[in-house]
Amino acid sequence: MGKRILVTGGAGFVGSCLCRELKEDSYHVTAVDDLSNGKRENIPEGVDFIRLDISSGEGLKRLDAHSFDSVIHCAAQSSNALSFKDPKQDMLTNQLGTLNVLNYCMGKKINRFIFTSSMSVYGQPEHLPTKETDTPYPDSFYAIHKLGSEHYIRIFARQYGIQYTIFRLFTTYGFGQNLENVDQGLLSIYLSHILNERTLVVKGSKDRTRDIIHVSDVVNAIKFSLDNPKSYNRVYNLGTGQSMKIEKIVEMLTTGLGYRRGEYPVRYESGTEGDPFDTLADIEEAKRDLGWKPRISAEEGIRLTLENYKALLNRHE
Repeated sequence: MGKRILVTGGAGFVGSCLCRELKEDSYHVTAVDDLSNGKRENIPEGVDFIRLDISSGEGLKRLDAHSFDSVIHCAAQSSNALSFKDPKQDMLTNQLGTLNVLNYCMGKKINRFIFTSSMSVYGQPEHLPTKETDTPYPDSFYAIHKLGSEHYIRIFARQYGIQYTIFRLFTTYGFGQNLENVDQGLLSIYLSHILNERTLVVKGSKDRTRDIIHVSDVVNAIKFSLDNPKSYNRVYNLGTGQSMKIEKIVEMLTTGLGYRRGEYPVRYESGTEGDPFDTLADIEEAKRDLGWKPRISAEEGIRLTLENYKALLNRHE
């Protein structure tokens, strides 16, 4: 059996995909999740699962009998919009939760820690493409708490010798996102409307642009960093280095699901507070240090995602 890895948020979108890949690579994987957004059925076969809330120090005591070589911390409330509705809960989940997991690592002498942060920490980017060295200016409570978590991690690294890697994820998509949560995930929000044959409500201008990255490319970058000393105590953007207009994304989703161009009803509304107009990642650092590059183009990734959702719908009919 390979090294023992704890994945927080293991029933969520990125976490469950990561658990599956790590298990296939012969790691011994344990997933924890409170199932507030993730689903129990997302946990791959052969992965140990413990239901707990990382925002509670008492909850993490359930892991006292376990030992791990590395922790990959994916658990989060990951919606800018929801963070405005309940800033305190966002803080408890994202910031206090991270602090609790770090304290667990310190107590168990786990010195490898990987964290999935967010492009949201940049706010409205000063430069495009955005480099990791650009000054963060978070515009939402979610972004504030993600950036706060990054600072907690740095301090723990300095004080206790934890070797960390922080990944700032740009718009991540793919099969397996929670389509029931229409406040989280750009493509999954759009797909939720289309697959349920509702008017597609797009919050913000059709001319906004997004750097979207398929979840498999995110998972590969994380895997490449696990035992790579070049990635220790580093921060990386994870995007594709290319951007696409929202209008184009909407068109690809609707035509990919069988509608003629312009046929599907779309309504554009005012944007979500804290939502940047344009995003574009500079990914040269990750490419250089990890020997990684995104393999799936937006066109291919959207095609694969739609194929999976269409197959799922056919199974249910």
